[in-house]
Amino acid sequence: MGACTGPSPTAAPAPSPVSSGDCDAGISRAALPEWARAGFTGDGSGTPHLLGDRGDLMAVPFQYPAVADPANGTKILWVSRLPVEAAGPLIIDAVRTDGRTARQELPDGAGPSGVKIPAPGCWELTLTWSGHTDRMRLHFG
Repeated sequence: MGACTGPSPTAAPAPSPVSSGDCDAGISRAALPEWARAGFTGDGSGTPHLLGDRGDLMAVPFQYPAVADPANGTKILWVSRLPVEAAGPLIIDAVRTDGRTARQELPDGAGPSGVKIPAPGCWELTLTWSGHTDRMRLHFG
């Protein structure tokens, strides 16, 4: 057997894996932010939800963990903290920890939707809507 050598100087570094535990770290069951409580009973305590990195968009999976279902999708309620002056689509650009990608456009923007992620894993979502952008990591089982 030959000796192992390090990568050549021109090799790109491998992406750092994100464990599903890291993906689940942002999920909360605490009270929903006040701006996101419309339609919920009381303060929404107990409802699993995840805020984007900027805190501008919140995901409320109807089932947690969310289900990777490329045919039917998994229902997620998207709630925007920022005002939406002209309704436009919510675009989801997703990258799984192994580099697999997926893209979906939800024509009605924030609100309830069927998100079609093609396979289980930890997905980094870049979410763009009405001139705004936020990101989050979400585990799909």
